[in-house]
Parts: sequence; C-alpha cells; structure tokens
Amino acid sequence: MVKKVDENGLDHVGWRLWDAAAVWKDKFAKEMIASGHEWYAEARSSVMPYVSVNGTKQSEIVARMGLSKQAVQQLVTDLERAGILRRDPDPDDKRGKIVRFTEAGLAARRDGRKAKKSIEADMKKVLGPKEFDQLMTLLKRIGSQS
Repeated sequence: MVKKVDENGLDHVGWRLWDAAAVWKDKFAKEMIASGHEWYAEARSSVMPYVSVNGTKQSEIVARMGLSKQAVQQLVTDLERAGILRRDPDPDDKRGKIVRFTEAGLAARRDGRKAKKSIEADMKKVLGPKEFDQLMTLLKRIGSQS
C-alpha cells in the first residue's frame, strides 16, 4: 500500500501530484517484481530511466539525477553487480565511464514498457479515454514549464 504524503489534511496540487506519482511508482514496481525484476522495488532502480539504450556517460547521469557522484556511483555499482548495467571506458574521457545495459538490463527495459502500457490501460479504464488524454495533455504542459 502506498503511504500518503500529507497526513495533515492540507490539499493542494503538489500533494495530489506526489500521491498520484507514488501510486504509479508502486504499481510499476509490483509489475516489475512480478516479471522477475525484484530489484525494481529498491532505490537502485531509480538510475534506469537515465540510461539510454545506447549508453549514457556516468557524469551525465549524475547531473540529470541531481545526486552526488558517489551516490550515483553506488547505485550503478549495485546494478552492475546484479548484472543489469555495465560500465565501459568513455573514449572521450580517460577517467569517464559509459553506463550501458546488459542483456538482463535490456530485458528489464522491455518488461518496463509492457508494465507501463498495462498501468496506462488500467488508468484509461478508470478515467475513460477522453479524460486520460486530457490528463496526458495537462501533465505535458505542466512538465514543459521550466
């Protein structure tokens, strides 16, 4: 069960977005666990969206995640030990690394796409297609603000 952030009865858009994201994340983790990716319920899975299918510089992951170099390095190391990611030398930076998916990591990505589609289908059942499309449009608008 997802714990709600606001225990004080205050109601505003931040809490609503936070709660909705928490519900989505919980459903996604459950789908991934059911697909055999138990590690997806752990903090180390937070790196996955920042690794492109062609690999991503570890320094770029650090910048995009907004975490310390050491924190990202530990998360990547944990996934590397689990056989999900690997680090290759960066040809443009002798000290840098390119983080890439292993075959197991690519399988997790494929299962993740299936899980996302399943969750979206459930949301469409709850909201209906029109309201779901409106939600997507509004979230895109909110997300494009800088």
